[in-house]
Amino acid sequence: MTHNVLHKMGAIGIVILILAMAIGIAPQQATAAPAQQAEATTWTVLTGAQAEVQQTEAGPAGAWQLLRFYPDNITINVGDTIVWKLNSAEPHTVTFAAPGEQPPSLTVPEGGDSQRILMNPLAVLPQGTDVYTGTVLTGSGQLGGGPGFPTEYRLTFTQAGTYDYNCIFHSTMTGNVVVQDAGSAYPKTQAQIDADAQAQIAADTQAAMQAEAQAQQVTNQPGSNGTTVYAANLGWGNGTLAYMRFSPQDLTIHVGDTVEWTAKDVEMPHTVTFTSGDAVPEFILTEPQQSGPPKLVINPQVAAPAGGDTYSGTGYFNSGLIWGTKVPIPGPRTYSLVFDTPGTYDYVCVIHDEIGMVGTITVLAGSDASQASTPSQLPVTGGPGTPPGPWWLLIVGAGVLVGGMLLVTMRRRTLGG
Repeated sequence: MTHNVLHKMGAIGIVILILAMAIGIAPQQATAAPAQQAEATTWTVLTGAQAEVQQTEAGPAGAWQLLRFYPDNITINVGDTIVWKLNSAEPHTVTFAAPGEQPPSLTVPEGGDSQRILMNPLAVLPQGTDVYTGTVLTGSGQLGGGPGFPTEYRLTFTQAGTYDYNCIFHSTMTGNVVVQDAGSAYPKTQAQIDADAQAQIAADTQAAMQAEAQAQQVTNQPGSNGTTVYAANLGWGNGTLAYMRFSPQDLTIHVGDTVEWTAKDVEMPHTVTFTSGDAVPEFILTEPQQSGPPKLVINPQVAAPAGGDTYSGTGYFNSGLIWGTKVPIPGPRTYSLVFDTPGTYDYVCVIHDEIGMVGTITVLAGSDASQASTPSQLPVTGGPGTPPGPWWLLIVGAGVLVGGMLLVTMRRRTLGG
């Protein structure tokens, strides 16, 4: 396959190719699955869920992501199969670590003198086979995050035991499978399991509704020379509930005012990115190799800060990755910009814009609201941001610690989109 064809396929097409190749190269691949008993049963577990307080024009559904397996524990028999079905716009994995080992990290440093960070194939590509014996790393790879990704994962269990698993993208999202001897009585039917799952989703949805006021609460402060420092939340989350929105989503300020975005999620990373009308950069860059799957590189233009501290409506301004409040990665948890030019300016979280994490800042001249700019006055010129500075090295040095902390939403745009 030529480089041109790979380029035209875009990020999603490349990853589909990777997934197909991974099936052929996964270690410990069995030559044939053992025959199942006649009474073997197939069970369903929902992977994630989402809730919407209200649908707006700002983006698609999925403002609240519910980060659980539903149910998060299930008892089956030897020979039975579980089908995990993706139940949200947020991508997930179903990953059983090898006995005595930790789940694979989501990212890995490239090695050598390189300062780049790669997505870990052990996390984002399928591992093992569709038969689980409890002895080797086995996982779905990435489920969802784009139209080309699988949304189901099937695994047949052939050995009695108790097995823990997790989602690599969300470190607090864990599950448990108890496998009984063949022929044992089941504690619950699928109908009872489904009812329990829906009850838990309803409870988590209610908890999200109750948390919405907290997720949107901000406090503005007076600035210098009569200006105002406006507070904005960069998402919100407690590890089980994640509010995937800027708050406020639409903000009107005046020339000279400052907006300060603050991380409010314990885990999810986000960005604040103004492209000034240019294309939103890809979060993941694919690099074809002479042999094996392409490399999946976290785009340094997204990961590192760019642009400075005063926005005039042109150029590329970016916070870099703002980590969750409890993620042990160096770096700031806030991002501030002063706005000195009237206009209406759109911005995004590069990682989550496709599930509606977008915002708008309207800057008025002076204190006269009648001078508000219209969308037609939005400057659309500007080039790429400045090259990554020393702050990027902190990300590189911490790459091996990321583990399940970094959410990655593969984008549907073609490379260079």
